[in-house]
Amino acid sequence: MKARTSIIITATIAIMAVSACSGYKERTLDYLGKRPTTGAFFKEDTTPMVDLNYKAANEISNQLEARLPPGSPITVTMFRMRGSTMQTDFAKVLTEQVASKIAQEGFAIVADSSRFPMAALDEDLAPPEKCVLAGAYSVGPEIISITAAVSTVTDGEILGSYDWNVPLNSKTRALLPIKESPFIEPLVNTSGPIEKTESSSGSFQPSNISGRQNSAPVFEQDILE
Repeated sequence: MKARTSIIITATIAIMAVSACSGYKERTLDYLGKRPTTGAFFKEDTTPMVDLNYKAANEISNQLEARLPPGSPITVTMFRMRGSTMQTDFAKVLTEQVASKIAQEGFAIVADSSRFPMAALDEDLAPPEKCVLAGAYSVGPEIISITAAVSTVTDGEILGSYDWNVPLNSKTRALLPIKESPFIEPLVNTSGPIEKTESSSGSFQPSNISGRQNSAPVFEQDILE
């Protein structure tokens, strides 16, 4: 009799344990969203790239409206990746979208400004000014940081500029050479401590800048070079 009672008690405890484990599993799945824990932790930003680029072009156009003489031709330079000479599909799409929107706002985007008339549209207006649209971008872990500017050809004066970010998602990633080269070269030292040398342990040594006195402004150089 005692043996039978012991068996019944053991079976009851086992059934209760299985039920408890099942309930715990369901609660755990509810907490985790019923998906594997190796899934994406953050939701991908799917904001269309064209919307962000058009907004940036609008900001630049608003600045040009007040500063650029009517009829001024604007040539376009392919936007570049900072620290690299590589031309990517992302740069092509980015450049085309920004230039296209500026043209839609009524500005003269041209392929060759040398063939464009430079006479003032009216005697009361300033003569047209040859300009160039240029830009640069950097790829980060989650975003792509972009800078674009329209500057004069004669003296490099910036008439309109804007900084903005585009999400690094599946669509923008497809326009970058990340598949072929998954390692994006960092802009900081990641190779370890820099060994001290006799030249670096002393006082600061200024660099030679005599060759840049007659060059364009630094901001423009950073974009074009």
